[in-house]
Amino acid sequence: MSGVPTASGHDASVPEAQVTPAPAPAPATADGERSTLSDSLPPLKRLFAREPALGITAAYLLVAMAGIFHGYRYYRHFGIPVLSLSQVSDFLVAGIQEPIALLLVLSTLPLIWVFDRVNVRARRRYRAAHARLQAVAQPAWWQRLRLRWLSWQLFHARWYLQVSYLAVLFLYGWMFVALYADYQVARIERGGAPQVRVWQGGQLLRPSSGETWRYLGAVSNYVFVYDPGTRSAQILPVESIERIEPVAPVKAGNLPVVVPVP
Repeated sequence: MSGVPTASGHDASVPEAQVTPAPAPAPATADGERSTLSDSLPPLKRLFAREPALGITAAYLLVAMAGIFHGYRYYRHFGIPVLSLSQVSDFLVAGIQEPIALLLVLSTLPLIWVFDRVNVRARRRYRAAHARLQAVAQPAWWQRLRLRWLSWQLFHARWYLQVSYLAVLFLYGWMFVALYADYQVARIERGGAPQVRVWQGGQLLRPSSGETWRYLGAVSNYVFVYDPGTRSAQILPVESIERIEPVAPVKAGNLPVVVPVP
């Protein structure tokens, strides 16, 4: 038999201590003040907490992709088709071989945070302008168009903002890696690359002038060197190389001093 409800609406047969009040509704947050980054992080945190290996794999793939693009940009200046000459293992370690790729991944975090803060402030201004235009009794045609645009920005452009965040990440990574690769190329052309001697078939392989090459890099099956005299690169198969000897650069203070004979 059911109890008699009291004046407060509770069932008299249920002890007062067992009555659980309904949870208060969450405070409404203005959509224009919401952060796209804050909306996206909780699902990602839950996903990575449930699958930690997925987060490690994603970070490793980002580093590897940065390394692959760096290698393509860097060797393209010397006419070397590095993607065609590389093995799968070369792609996997491309990012690890370039510490700048690690710096790129780490620097994207503050960049996205700054971009998100700028976006939140802009959306606050959009909401204020939207409220002012809604208060206009008879808006002009351009005010109606602006009101529609602001409404779309505030209430229907969440997916657009998320895509724009990805676009910023891609453009920043592309510019970061491209500028660093171009810097390395300019440094090599000025003579800043390591110097090496290469032996093939029991003989010293000589460039057009001198006996040292500029070392560019290597993949699993090939070594890349640069001839400053002809400003051209050479692709040397690993099987044909007997040894590669690094040559320490001669500092100005270590040059021999020639004393004239009286």
